Amino acid sequence: MLKKSGIRLILSLLFVMAGAISACDGDMSVNKNLRVDDGDIHIGDLSTVNGNISVGKDCSVKGSCQSVNGQVEIDDASKVGDVSTVNGKITIGNKVQIGGDLESVNGGISVHSGSEIRGGISVINGRIDIAGSLVERDIETINGNITLREKSLVRGNIVIGESTGSNNRREVTIRLEDGSVVEGDIINEDERTKVTVYIPEGCEVRGKIRDCEVIKG
Repeated sequence: MLKKSGIRLILSLLFVMAGAISACDGDMSVNKNLRVDDGDIHIGDLSTVNGNISVGKDCSVKGSCQSVNGQVEIDDASKVGDVSTVNGKITIGNKVQIGGDLESVNGGISVHSGSEIRGGISVINGRIDIAGSLVERDIETINGNITLREKSLVRGNIVIGESTGSNNRREVTIRLEDGSVVEGDIINEDERTKVTVYIPEGCEVRGKIRDCEVIKG
């Protein structure tokens, strides 16, 4: 599931690259950054190759943000569709509404307090850190630790996908803190990966935990 998602992401962003080279408007760029200033409304996608994307405070982007070799930052109280990167991190501010998915091939994803992710989160290589926020669908990773803090809520599953790379054993840590809850399952799909799930008092996984070590208290 995650492998197919990652492949789709890479292919879609390569199409963005091809489109960016031939684009004549400001919505796509090569070798430069894109920014939406505080309070602005942007109609359409924002796409970069070798450039960062930054969306200011109280903005509305009626489209997606996609970057190849660049990071994406969405500031407080803004609204955006899907956000995806290849080789770059994604940072989501406070009280942000993401209408779709957050996806990264190589780079971490951090979500700050009061934000809502209407889709899911997927990372192939990178850390996922969620603070005081809602994720409506699954969180998926292959190689990266996951932390849920400040009463975060995941309505879907957390899935550790199977790696197609090295046969070396890997370790992934999932930490629930500060009353955070996972309503679905936590599933380890790779027998070569040791997954440790920390569930202190006040936190909860309501579904099943499969092929993981669980440490409570």
